[in-house]
Amino acid sequence: MVHFQATYHDLEVNFQRNFCTAIGGFFLLTVQAATALVQRPRYGGKIADHRLVLLAYIFITFVLGSVGFAANAKYTEMIWIDLRDAPGGPAALIEDEMNYRINVLALVW
Repeated sequence: MVHFQATYHDLEVNFQRNFCTAIGGFFLLTVQAATALVQRPRYGGKIADHRLVLLAYIFITFVLGSVGFAANAKYTEMIWIDLRDAPGGPAALIEDEMNYRINVLALVW
């Protein structure tokens, strides 16, 4: 049986690939929501009077969701990869999660 030992570079590349995939999916949903809102309704339906407000809401949701996801991904990378040799290991870092600003950012946004 062949055992594969992942290097830090392999983990970083995998992390970036997964992050870009997740943000790309979120972006695709945002574009679809904005497109559905901008198109004229079929069969003579009523156009929403407050479309600009809804478009702003879609954009703000995308920005805040992306920031929150990025902060959560960075915190996860930090506790499982960067600080895995810290005293107490990842379990101690998870117990102390509110002491890290990046995690507070992820939870608040």
